[in-house]
Amino acid sequence: MTSATLDFLTGGDVAPIRDNGMGMFGELAAKFRSADVSFVNLEHSLSTRGAMSRGRERFHRGPPNNADGLKEAGLSCVNIANNHMFDFNDDALFETLDGLTRRGIPYFGAGANLEQARTPCIVNHSGMRVGFLGYTTTLPRGFAATDSAPGVNPLNVRTAYEARRNLPEYPGVAPHIVTWTESADLERLRFDVKSLAPQADLVIVYVHWGTSMTPYVHDFQKEIGHAAIDAGAHAVFGGHQHVVCGIEFYKGFPIVHGSGNLLFDKWEPFFTDETLKTFLVGATLEPGKVRDIYVLPAKNGVGVPPVLLPRTSPMWAEIHQGLVNQSRIFGTDIAAREDRIEIKAG
Repeated sequence: MTSATLDFLTGGDVAPIRDNGMGMFGELAAKFRSADVSFVNLEHSLSTRGAMSRGRERFHRGPPNNADGLKEAGLSCVNIANNHMFDFNDDALFETLDGLTRRGIPYFGAGANLEQARTPCIVNHSGMRVGFLGYTTTLPRGFAATDSAPGVNPLNVRTAYEARRNLPEYPGVAPHIVTWTESADLERLRFDVKSLAPQADLVIVYVHWGTSMTPYVHDFQKEIGHAAIDAGAHAVFGGHQHVVCGIEFYKGFPIVHGSGNLLFDKWEPFFTDETLKTFLVGATLEPGKVRDIYVLPAKNGVGVPPVLLPRTSPMWAEIHQGLVNQSRIFGTDIAAREDRIEIKAG
């Protein structure tokens, strides 16, 4: 086992739809290149092929050359387990995978079948092996990979609604939402993490989860995050919500529930100014530990590069306060400094 330490950086969801991918990250490209290990969630396919999946209400994809921007940023790898990667079916997925491979950008979380979708990506830097696994709980019909069909790495979640109060006395009262992960999928995640652990000095799990446009953390998210860490993961990162969410520590290991949109060129009708708020997460990696975690507030790039916010920006303060509010339930210590926000277990 190596004794090295590595600089780590990650950000929110990336969905580029630009004529040219070069320069799409702006000043953030240099930030990513300076990190020893970095990754983002690539939210959709980069392809001109394929027919739109049946029944999709919202869909998007970007030109293949947008992958040049991922290469320019020097990302170590990208997650592709999410609810838009399969919007244009098999052909678009395979063109995306081919484009990433030709540019030397490793990926994880989807593939030609379930075995490939659950295959980890292992980044080796300075003798330290960092393993990545990707999953999604946001599963449009037909998106989940199977033993014989392409798709994304699924975690199926069930939802139930329970009455909060005596309904004859309080008719129309909002129900209590109960969520849980299917046991077979949760066991598969545990198996994958345990299998990866002997091959890596540090294991990172990404899960596309939560509910769009709300920072609320559901029971199933905590269930999945805790299961991953109990199985041997050292950090869990999430996305999909389009807004800034809380940061949790479980047994001393971080669970970043969502950092918003980092670069999202399709402005959905339900987006608000909250979707302009995002942040980068930096840390120091060492074997078996993710430490010295910090956040860099930023503004989501919509048709333009994302930008880091100055400490004097009102949006910087709003992102800080949002993190405080959303992380309070977890007892996380969120401290504003001159150039960053420090994140510690409470």
